[in-house]
Amino acid sequence: MASIEQLKEHIDLHDLCEHLGMKRDGKMNGNREALYHSPVRDDKNASFSVYRKKGELRWKDHATDEGGSIIDLVIYTDHATDTGEAIRWLHKEYNIPFDKPDAPARERTRVEWLADQVLGSPEEAISYLVDERRLSEEVVKQAISARTLGYSDYTSTGKQPGEKFHGGPAVAFICREFSSKRVTTVEYRYFDKELNGGLKTHCHGEKGPAFWCLSHHHIKAAHTIVLVESPINALSVHCTALGEKGWAGLATMGASNLHEKDWSLLEGKRIICAFDNDEPDKKTGYRAGAKAAWAVHEKLTALNMPCLFVDQITGNKWEGVNDLNDFLVNYGLELGRNNLRSALEEHEPWLVPGLPGKVEKDMVSSLGKTRLFLPAHDYSEYWKFRVKEDFTQHLKIGKDEDGNDQITHQDLCGFRIAGLSRVSIQSATATMSGEKDAQPNTIFAATVQTPRHGNRLQRRVFQDEQLHNPEQWKKFGPIYSPARFSRMLNIMERATDIGARDAINFVGLAWRNGRPVMNEGPDCYFTEPDKQCPYHNLRFPSGPVFHGRQVVEAYQKTFHYNAALIQLVWGLGAHLKAFLGFWPHSILQSNKGAGKSTLVKRLERTVGMTMFGGQSLQTEFRILTSISHTGHPVGWEELSARRQDIIDKAVGMLQECYQFTVTRRGTDMTEYVQCAPVLLAGEDVPVQSLLGKVIRSDLSGRKGDMLPEDLPRFPVREWVKWLSNLERKNVRGLYEKCRLFLMEKSAASGDDDGANRMVGNYAALYCAWRLLCEFLELPSNQGDFPLDLLGTMNAHVTESSADREPWVWIMEIILGEIDANNFKFPYKFERNPNDPDESLLFIRFTHIMQHLSTSSSLRAKFDAMPVKSATVFARQVKDAGVCPEPFRDKERTIGSKRATHLFGLSLTELERFGLSVSVPEVQENGY
Repeated sequence: MASIEQLKEHIDLHDLCEHLGMKRDGKMNGNREALYHSPVRDDKNASFSVYRKKGELRWKDHATDEGGSIIDLVIYTDHATDTGEAIRWLHKEYNIPFDKPDAPARERTRVEWLADQVLGSPEEAISYLVDERRLSEEVVKQAISARTLGYSDYTSTGKQPGEKFHGGPAVAFICREFSSKRVTTVEYRYFDKELNGGLKTHCHGEKGPAFWCLSHHHIKAAHTIVLVESPINALSVHCTALGEKGWAGLATMGASNLHEKDWSLLEGKRIICAFDNDEPDKKTGYRAGAKAAWAVHEKLTALNMPCLFVDQITGNKWEGVNDLNDFLVNYGLELGRNNLRSALEEHEPWLVPGLPGKVEKDMVSSLGKTRLFLPAHDYSEYWKFRVKEDFTQHLKIGKDEDGNDQITHQDLCGFRIAGLSRVSIQSATATMSGEKDAQPNTIFAATVQTPRHGNRLQRRVFQDEQLHNPEQWKKFGPIYSPARFSRMLNIMERATDIGARDAINFVGLAWRNGRPVMNEGPDCYFTEPDKQCPYHNLRFPSGPVFHGRQVVEAYQKTFHYNAALIQLVWGLGAHLKAFLGFWPHSILQSNKGAGKSTLVKRLERTVGMTMFGGQSLQTEFRILTSISHTGHPVGWEELSARRQDIIDKAVGMLQECYQFTVTRRGTDMTEYVQCAPVLLAGEDVPVQSLLGKVIRSDLSGRKGDMLPEDLPRFPVREWVKWLSNLERKNVRGLYEKCRLFLMEKSAASGDDDGANRMVGNYAALYCAWRLLCEFLELPSNQGDFPLDLLGTMNAHVTESSADREPWVWIMEIILGEIDANNFKFPYKFERNPNDPDESLLFIRFTHIMQHLSTSSSLRAKFDAMPVKSATVFARQVKDAGVCPEPFRDKERTIGSKRATHLFGLSLTELERFGLSVSVPEVQENGY
């Protein structure tokens, strides 16, 4: 099979455009650059350009800002869902021979097979949609071109006409995933429902999470999304002039299962709900369409997305109209377009979306049950408050000169309160452990739309006593009438049950109500978000799974022996802390010019990680805010260049972040959860006391290929969501298998507790790799990753064997003090009487600790030591085997004075731990 580069040499981009039926606008210039009309929509002016960059022809659709190579164009036009499929498509279309047997194609699902069938003759559906549903033929053909609309005439041989599921002629609407573009759902809309036993629609596939749209490109390019229940209503939106002005229809495939959908694809859009204008249900009293709109409003408001409702109550525009398509059916295409556009542009003016104010008496019965009950004294004032998208007014009732009622609109505040909800915040202990919460905290979350932030709602958290503090609300925008504003807040207190939710203040994989969940920045409710969490507004990078495979392969090539991939797996596996209870920090070392800075920057971009520079680590509080309330990794640059007191504080916090620690700071006792795994990047990382809590990777001398500039980001969102479906016992079982495997291959003995802990850290990394391979559908031995990880682990364990005990660090300082003649306490060198070649240093342990604690030059080092008592120090020295039994607790004459409780330390044994001291040429012989 030809490589991508070979295909680029063989296939000209202009030729591919012609092959795809694209219309060129004008002629090519001297660099063979030209403009085309878009292949995914009808544009009046050519908006698709082919241009030259670094000698290579590239393309860009200026309406959607998407572009790339010939491979990307094949995927963009929906002829393939990933790179491999695009390569195979180009081979077949251009009759390029395969050098080796084609890789076995992924087994197609039944839904994908059905989609292929209905796309065989989609033109058969045009007459029904145009003549019966009054849709524009141009819009219908756009859907056919986008391969989202087909036709089926299937009838069941076992069902008679008129029986349920008999079938018959039907329009087929094809739903695709927004990331992979794979078919997930096919819904049939029958021409004659009576032929199918009264069933108007029939769905195959997963209807719950599915959306239908004319094309994904329309959704990406649109600034306003109209949410409707059925695809025919979504097509109706495009039949109006709004369809050419940045509006697009999106069908939810019914009014149920709305909780299963991923609404994040609408981020940054203006969203309008136009669900069906149903009659109230006789049993429940609710209108199905209105109730569905309320549910969507709660979901979107919780995600900080603005949501407006079309006004189906005021006036008589919706009289006799059930859905958007009825405007076209009732009035014809031309008049219906104008009426439909007018209906979409008229939105509810009520303070609480979905809760109408005063209405005509004869309309009350058709409204059904309301979204919220208001007492009479509140309802009498409620209807006077009116809202625009990002502004609020109040109606003043007065009299004109003739004594007639006069209503004037007075400005109330320069923003709109989209929601005021009660939120129960789960405690940090329950969030990290999954245990039952015993200390929830209740706060109130105000979600507001302001002119300056456009289609992104702003959220602020209020404690109970802050809710009616006008100064807090003025942070959103101006308040023109404080007294009226207070009255409005008093009414909105009744609506705090709308959108009430349980939440956790944690970014990453965590536990909520005893179940693992993916929690992003906008899902949190911090009182001081900028200070409490570095990822308070983070949405994880998202994309198709095959992008993850591309990223893994590229990271394996950029540095040999998987040195870069180890860091990537560490960053992605950090979310396993919710299951394992710990996660090691990572040390990335290299010589100058080895590529460390370049790799760190690419790692930031790949997984959405933040690196903090030296200026961000100048105080203890700044260090704390960089590691709080998240399991997503962060990075610290050149920690060794900071002051020693800052290094000591940073190391202390890293100790606590290995698992998690809750602390509170300030007069308000603001909570911080120290939890984030940290990437420590530099030539020298001074973290001796953390050896049992880190993994390591060295880039020196391992340079490979540069990472491609167009390398996609890793689909972190999909990865974390996939992890949230795992069971803790299964993950811990896999971890134990990985730990046993590495223990068998470890270079350390099983009696070395420090080494065993280090093996446990690398086992966590290997566990993450195994799960990552399952997620990406890769073999676990991809690129010899397990072997390289084992080699890295053994090198780390072996090289640090002498550095893992605090007594070694203490003795290193004391021996340096002896060499510098700074140690003023008595000590003595002697030869071992049993071995004349071995020297002993007789010294008292209490003197060592006194010297450390009383010397001003060593005070900072002493404060950073985990061991501060002579008793613990003595025990560690004895356990290490450097103090022979016969030479313990001895007396010696030193400088004409009798010194007691001395211990003889073998200099030969000390050298095994990398410790040495200058020995005088003349030593006294032992007794």
